[in-house]
Amino acid sequence: MTADLPRTCTVEISSKGKRSRIDGKAPSSLPDYFDAIKAISFVPSDLRLIDGPPEARRNFLDRAAFTMNPQFLDVAREYRTALRQKNALLRQERFIGSGSNRDLLAVWNERLVASGSLIVQHRLRFLAEFSPVFNEVHQSITRSTRGRIELRYRACISEQTINSGLSSIRSEMQCQIDRAAPEETKRGFAVWGPHRDDWTVRVGDQVLRRFGSQGQLRSAALALRVAQMLLAKRKSGNCPLFLLDDVSSELDPHRNGQLMALLRELEAQVLITTTDPVNLRLEGEEYEPIKVVNGTISR
Repeated sequence: MTADLPRTCTVEISSKGKRSRIDGKAPSSLPDYFDAIKAISFVPSDLRLIDGPPEARRNFLDRAAFTMNPQFLDVAREYRTALRQKNALLRQERFIGSGSNRDLLAVWNERLVASGSLIVQHRLRFLAEFSPVFNEVHQSITRSTRGRIELRYRACISEQTINSGLSSIRSEMQCQIDRAAPEETKRGFAVWGPHRDDWTVRVGDQVLRRFGSQGQLRSAALALRVAQMLLAKRKSGNCPLFLLDDVSSELDPHRNGQLMALLRELEAQVLITTTDPVNLRLEGEEYEPIKVVNGTISR
């Protein structure tokens, strides 16, 4: 729904790939499509967001920022394209060693600085809005009085530079890329940039993944997704579609009950997949079961 007007969003998947439509017409860009329909997913691997590999945390942050601001997608795609091209040139330099790609590397570095500085800025703006909501949701899940929980971003540039504005971020990024050039040529890939950034969840002054139990880590991961839903609803007035991929089989009964209660409070539309309906524990809930067997859908 946009401005109380119904919209029809479709995606067709065939051997030729995916084709998206808004009201029967091709969107001018992917951000336009995702601005019309917002969806947030929670999958079993999300339960390792707190203590898993940093790539998953970066993906969470970028997708969450993208959900709030679909235009971020263009920035992220520009950075990934430039990074992929630069790494290809660095691998070539490593094996050939001719130095003939220096001018082209400079072009890709320039694009990395332009898009990378915006990525850092988008991520930090999102975290400034998200962290208080995350703390609020986490407290409602855990009823914890141990201390405020927060997200801290570990950026590729200094905090002082970040606080000085976009032009300062670009300047430091260019200096850092120039400084890293010999090591990158030696190793054959980009060793510095926002694609290496990370964030941690802290309670007080302690990093949660270092002292938290499995239950505490899972509660924090659950709070991340629910807080994302709540923030989106507060900003737009509409709750995103929530896609829950067989997580109920991974959550204990207590946390599964918490999740359902929070979704009920948000009045979210939820699409859940499971191999066994018993895992969902939806007694008393209104839902429509759909069965998929050998690619055939039935109600």
